[in-house]
Amino acid sequence: MYKINKCYLKKMQTDKVRRRALNEGDFGIWEWNINTNELFLSKKVKKILGYNFNFTENMIEFIINIAYEDDRVLAIKDLYAHINGDSPFYESTFRIKNKDEEIKWVLFKGSILENKTSHCSLLSGIIVDITENKLFKGYDSLTKLPNRIFFLEKLNNSIKTAKTYHKKGALIYINIDNFKNFNNNLGYYFGDMILILFSELIKMLLGYHCELGRLGGNEFGILVHEFEDVKEIEEICYKIHEYLKSPFEIMGDQIYVTASLGVTIFPDDSFDTYELLKFCNLAMYKSKCKGKNMHTFFDKQILETYLRKIQIEIELKNSINNNELYIFYQPQIDALSNEIIGVEALLRWNNNKLGNISPDEFIPIAENTGYIVQIGNWVLERVLRMVCLWKEKGYRLNTISVNISPIQMKKSNFKKGLLNACAKFNISPCLLELEITEGTLIEICKEEIEVLNELFESGIHIAIDDFGTGYSSLNYLINLPINTLKIDKLFIENIQNRKNKAVIKSIVDLSESLKFRVIAEGVETKEQMDLLIGLGCNLIQGYYISKPLPENELEELLKHRNVKKGVD
Repeated sequence: MYKINKCYLKKMQTDKVRRRALNEGDFGIWEWNINTNELFLSKKVKKILGYNFNFTENMIEFIINIAYEDDRVLAIKDLYAHINGDSPFYESTFRIKNKDEEIKWVLFKGSILENKTSHCSLLSGIIVDITENKLFKGYDSLTKLPNRIFFLEKLNNSIKTAKTYHKKGALIYINIDNFKNFNNNLGYYFGDMILILFSELIKMLLGYHCELGRLGGNEFGILVHEFEDVKEIEEICYKIHEYLKSPFEIMGDQIYVTASLGVTIFPDDSFDTYELLKFCNLAMYKSKCKGKNMHTFFDKQILETYLRKIQIEIELKNSINNNELYIFYQPQIDALSNEIIGVEALLRWNNNKLGNISPDEFIPIAENTGYIVQIGNWVLERVLRMVCLWKEKGYRLNTISVNISPIQMKKSNFKKGLLNACAKFNISPCLLELEITEGTLIEICKEEIEVLNELFESGIHIAIDDFGTGYSSLNYLINLPINTLKIDKLFIENIQNRKNKAVIKSIVDLSESLKFRVIAEGVETKEQMDLLIGLGCNLIQGYYISKPLPENELEELLKHRNVKKGVD
């Protein structure tokens, strides 16, 4: 007797479900070669319309033949709107009359794909029978699933039933990962077919006690009316992830789809429909943050994190007006001469309600809300004003480093505002050094590189912070205007490690060859400093030299350290 491998059996089961999802889905596929006038219609198209259409030569004739007389002009107009470039994709809803004189509503969706190899234009897409949807507004026109309003009505009824009979139910919120990329790169008709196939696949995985609905866009919801053990809900989530490991095959292309899920239990988490939906959404975004393609159950910690984030957003908007922001400065020294050669400006926030909040927590929130631009302008103004005062007192530093968010760099007036601020306080641009993280290099675009080049040419220095921890190409070091590399403290913490020494030495040698300055961050012991000096890195920043200091304390340090006095 032959033994069937379990993995092979699972794959057979997966393929079977996929074939059923494709063959039993209520949509047909068509493709029109505009150059040759050849028209392909799948069997499902003919089944939906009730004709064989052997006489049809092209798409235009096809639409004329099937469209109901009163809808024919509009149907042809919709087709030409896309062909002529007036619409980014083809979408048309109209009536047809089949061979039994029965009126049906159909939805056509598609897009033109230019094939550069064969020099032909293909208009491809789908047709969906939406007759029932036109008669009953509670269903989504594309997937024929309950729409958001109808689905939430079902959820509300299920909550009431669970409460009355002391049962438990669940809501699973599904978001297809990176769906925007499918639409942008493959076209809207591909995106629609993915939504249809995805919905058909999920429906086949669910039992009689579950209902699937489309909440909008690429988001779906599974309503589990009743369950005994939470393992049943976990099993549904695992099954979805498992079946999505195999690709969808659409128009000959294999499309891999993943999904992030968020789960909430009722009535344990809440009795309120919209609150449950919010909790599910939060849990789903936690899945996104953890790397996507996974599921997360809602808990109180997720809610507390969300509420704190909201509170930080609210308080952050008033932080400047309430004088809650301030700048600390951390000295940078030349370990060979023991001279302070520069300082890094570090933003701090002490809120009246929340107390001291770490930059690691509030900076990402400021970037997501766009408030980082206003804060960044405040930081530059404050730092340059302080440098101007130190200059008047005779203290001269080689550089003042300021961290810059990529959000700030995207603003069209960033360069102009920065140079105007330097002029306002009579500060030479060559005194200012902008620090951008290595991770930012991955996101940087051509326009931002041009801005950096212009700033570099004006004399402003550019430093790459946290160097060595990102995944940026060394090509950036050649093509970007860079003055300084800052070795991340993670390498310094384990500098005794042979591999870490080798990496640090490589960075130092590379910087010397490219004529970059190199600064070691996070130096906390004399041993670390001595090892760095031995490796050729004598520019040091860290707690061993000094912790970040408020303005008045830094000024006292400048008085007593051998900082040269003079004029820039």
